[in-house]
Amino acid sequence: MRKEEIERRLHELRKKYISLVSSMQMAKAQKVKNKIEALERELEPHSLGDMLQDYTPEFKVEMLKKMHRLFVYSDLLEGAVLDFQSELESNGIQAEVVAMARKAVKEIRNIVRIPDEEKNPSLSEDFGNMCDEINLVVSNIINKYLAK
Repeated sequence: MRKEEIERRLHELRKKYISLVSSMQMAKAQKVKNKIEALERELEPHSLGDMLQDYTPEFKVEMLKKMHRLFVYSDLLEGAVLDFQSELESNGIQAEVVAMARKAVKEIRNIVRIPDEEKNPSLSEDFGNMCDEINLVVSNIINKYLAK
């Protein structure tokens, strides 16, 4: 279920719960309350570590790699859009692709912030260094192909 659907369903269930409690139908009210609590848990953000507790170590490592890729790609896209936008705007150029990318970056910023929100300076620094190295490699590959 999407977030909007869950919130709509929660609203309906809360109204039903109040109605059941006020009419002293406690057994039915408890069932509705259990449904409310289950839906509220769905809305709570979960860390990847929490979600992967029951999986094999190999699967956890694979998911960790994919999570890093997501963070790195998000960081690279955010940086590329900001650099491109800045360069175009400083030359008085408006490009539709920049407007489209800016919309994506608004969402991506939330992903890029996750490593920093861990409040671990070492993790943030390592992530920043990794992104810088990968950005350099990507730039070199692009330059190589453009030089052909």
